[in-house]
Amino acid sequence: MITSELLSELPGILHGFGTSQKKQADFVLAEFQKHPRWQQNHGISLKNVIFPGQECGEVDALYCEQVGIPISVITADCVPILMAHQDGSKVLAVHAGWRGTKNRILRKIWKDLLSQGESPEDWVAAIGPCIGPCCFEVSEELVHEFCSLWKSIDVNVLVPQFRHLNLACIHKWELQDLGVKKIDTIQKCTFCTKDASGYLFESYRREARKLRQWSSIMKLH
Repeated sequence: MITSELLSELPGILHGFGTSQKKQADFVLAEFQKHPRWQQNHGISLKNVIFPGQECGEVDALYCEQVGIPISVITADCVPILMAHQDGSKVLAVHAGWRGTKNRILRKIWKDLLSQGESPEDWVAAIGPCIGPCCFEVSEELVHEFCSLWKSIDVNVLVPQFRHLNLACIHKWELQDLGVKKIDTIQKCTFCTKDASGYLFESYRREARKLRQWSSIMKLH
């Protein structure tokens, strides 16, 4: 498992970004019967998890204030984002592929959370391993669409090479613009990162398999 230094500093929070060798955190396996049931659909919807084993339907972000209920997103190139209130009282997990990114999933989620009285300044975020700009080659049309949506991001950062998008930088910019002060970006590409045993992550683009890794977070008290 891979962890964020910033999230690790928070009281009463367990979290982890899965790898090809360790797809789920131990705390998820230990409390798996409490994990909500959901299906990701590359959308922008948020579900508040209020009881163990909750049926959440089609959703790409889960929010929880309850103790001992792990929440997760599943990825194999898309961007996993884990967030927690700095006092450890609330947690959030977000799945953002290029469609969710284009549809401003973080903006939509935080519109909902702001209406519930949450303040982004009180939260810490970790952007997990995803396909990097080294490997995420897309159409010129999509590049133009993203550049028109994020004109405030330096084009050399957003598109560091021809037809290659940097999804992680978009989410960091979005979080900063929303007011989140503490953001950790784990810069490991799911497509090309290797260790001594081989590829470190599952990648749909690399192998087109249905294997995924889980990015999970849970409050302990």
